[in-house]
Amino acid sequence: MEGMWVERIAEATNWEPLRRELPWNSVEEDLGTGLPEDYKKLAETFGTGEFSEFMRVLGVDPTRRFDLTHIWRSVLDTGPEEGPDPVLEPYRVYRPGRRGLIPWAFAERECGYFWLASADEDPATWPIVTRGNPYPWHEVNMSTSEFVHRVLTDPEFEPFSIARLMPTPDFHPIGPLR
Repeated sequence: MEGMWVERIAEATNWEPLRRELPWNSVEEDLGTGLPEDYKKLAETFGTGEFSEFMRVLGVDPTRRFDLTHIWRSVLDTGPEEGPDPVLEPYRVYRPGRRGLIPWAFAERECGYFWLASADEDPATWPIVTRGNPYPWHEVNMSTSEFVHRVLTDPEFEPFSIARLMPTPDFHPIGPLR
């Protein structure tokens, strides 16, 4: 089931899947939690790049510009260890053993996409949390790849969709295709 949405994204963007093997064990060890399987399939299928000149999904990126673990650590390092985090309020950044946000993509208009993650919960059940300037926080209960597909192709998926602005979704790789 998890691959269905990834396949639909590849079809919508006319993308030939890469079928990369990525070091998920070390990524998940660094995070202190597993990651959603459909997200891993998305990263393996597309690599690092940008959907429709809008959304950049983080992955395993040797340049570190779009690397999930590197970006999470930079968010972690800027937030307070205890107490409220004024940048993410009412949320906090994920720390192993606590519930919090892990960034998995970003987009134009200062928009960030996160999972509300907890090592105690199945990653497939983590809600997606998003905020874009000037939009407030939203929680969405669906898989990462379904969310990406609907952002790209569903004009009724408000306020997230770009389908009316970019009716033909595409994907442009950034960096080497390894």
